[in-house]
Amino acid sequence: MRPEAEAAATPIPMTVIGGFLGAGKTSYLNALIQAGLPAGSLILVNDFGDINIDSALIDYQDDRVISLTNGCICCTLGGTLAEQLAEALRFTPPPTAIYIEASGVANPARIADIARISSRLYLADVVCLIDSSQALTNADHPQIGTAWREQVAAANRLLLNRTVDDPEHRAKVDRLIDSLNPGAVRLELAAPEGAPKPQAAPPPPRFAPAPRGQGHPWRSVTLSPAGEVEADELTRLLEAHADVLTRAKGFMRCRGHAHPRLLQFSGGQARWQSALRPANESRLVLIGLESSRFDTLCRRVEALGNTGLSGGDDTPH
Repeated sequence: MRPEAEAAATPIPMTVIGGFLGAGKTSYLNALIQAGLPAGSLILVNDFGDINIDSALIDYQDDRVISLTNGCICCTLGGTLAEQLAEALRFTPPPTAIYIEASGVANPARIADIARISSRLYLADVVCLIDSSQALTNADHPQIGTAWREQVAAANRLLLNRTVDDPEHRAKVDRLIDSLNPGAVRLELAAPEGAPKPQAAPPPPRFAPAPRGQGHPWRSVTLSPAGEVEADELTRLLEAHADVLTRAKGFMRCRGHAHPRLLQFSGGQARWQSALRPANESRLVLIGLESSRFDTLCRRVEALGNTGLSGGDDTPH
């Protein structure tokens, strides 16, 4: 058998990386990349928003395929995940391994089923990242609780991120996970040096927007403000809307900085950092609960970048 035919006939291991919005999936994936994935691995990013992977680790990219610094590739082919996989499996040579970063609102079990029914793939691992500081709140949240619980139950490995330094809180999280997936391997991830200690999330606010239509209750909006923003002002605006804003990620042009800075918002907190390879323009994805209040937040973020006007305080009372 020719090497090309032999490679095409060999089942390809597939790993699914799941977890709710802001749980740390991309950071975990970047850590895998830095540690060294098998040469020829393919990374598929199936994110709910338009910004998928930290570009500081990207060596080259075009509109279809991103080549990473260790020789692996990140696929951004568009279309459904199944369509992406089908096209990727036609690569010559085929990938040696496939890693899928699932959308933060996806059920990893459905993605894993693709490998279970494919003769070209076999399921190697289903990992779920859990933001421990948000776990108790997410599990009982009226909008996201079902999706969060499904993600935890689908995994064979659970990676606890941002654990809270409170024995009672940790015990409650352990009991919750035991009730959802007692057989999974569980590992607590170490926090980066200098990272702020996470605080347990408060109970869900009384404000509970109803979903529009028959779909999921989340909405994703990509903003590209033309002007610069005051970083502190944008931080206050996002954190004041933490009741409807679940995730924000992207690059923003900030006053006093020559290049756009990376902004990440999750768990009710905004974090800014410099990037080794920043984007050339502002581009921010906001993911939140479908509601008029979320729409208002999007308009105010856009206004900050276009006019410099303050977003003001709009906390619910």
